[in-house]
Amino acid sequence: SGTNELEILEFKIGNNSYGINVAKIREILPYHAPTPIPNTHPGIEGIFMPRDTIITVINLATCLNCPDREIHPTDMTIVTSFNKINVAFHVHGVVGIHRISWEDIHKPDETIHAIATGIVKIDERLIVMLDFEKIITDINPETGLKLSNIDHFGPRSRNEAPILVVEDSPLL
Repeated sequence: SGTNELEILEFKIGNNSYGINVAKIREILPYHAPTPIPNTHPGIEGIFMPRDTIITVINLATCLNCPDREIHPTDMTIVTSFNKINVAFHVHGVVGIHRISWEDIHKPDETIHAIATGIVKIDERLIVMLDFEKIITDINPETGLKLSNIDHFGPRSRNEAPILVVEDSPLL
């Protein structure tokens, strides 16, 4: 806190490097095939139950339109928790954790900002910071923001207190 830094987990899908803020991660587990659920979104592999909690497993390669491959011993499951949702992501491998400055995150251009919140360059590798909120909302739009949820508060008097809102997800 107060260092203007964050930690990101670098992981692989195919030969590409992607990242997620460590603050969103609950745990990282070796990949085990989940129980399939019929008639779900193609990105959903199924469910599993670590520590008495049922969690949906999302195949990140499918969601990113990357060619999937056979299960490999390096495959991992990244269990996340954010926006009151627990969900796991099947990835092809975990590289490690990097501590970076917020200033090292480059804003993606308009062509990729819908799926990426930033780009980080580490040791000549480009790590794409994915917008996991957008990925989940694309699978299930009910998890996204709904203006109708705000309507039930009704009209309110304005307050002149300044509010600063900072968010890296274009969706949010």
